[in-house]
Amino acid sequence: MSFEEILRDLKNKLYHPVYFLHGNEPYYIDVISDFIEHHVLNEMEREFNQTIIYGRDCDMLSVISTAKRYPMMSNYQVVIVKEAQDVKNLIAKEDKGEEDEHPLINYIACFLL
Repeated sequence: MSFEEILRDLKNKLYHPVYFLHGNEPYYIDVISDFIEHHVLNEMEREFNQTIIYGRDCDMLSVISTAKRYPMMSNYQVVIVKEAQDVKNLIAKEDKGEEDEHPLINYIACFLL
């Protein structure tokens, strides 16, 4: 999806379960993540249902665990991972077999069914 399409959907309250924002221009990533941070949940909902994590401070399993929480008094649970390239265990180890898929792939796969 393009920047304009993502922002249009967000403004129309059409939310996808997961967004991976990447690219050479950090401006677009910042605009989208700031919009999600300030507009998806109201102030009261944010207190219980929004978590901002920095990649250097967590590993992939803790990110997934946080994302799996059920929202309290809201329809949405928002987890924003900033500087995600620094998340420990982000890259799957080469010695794993195909049956040992990466936890992030398993998490995202549940939305594709």
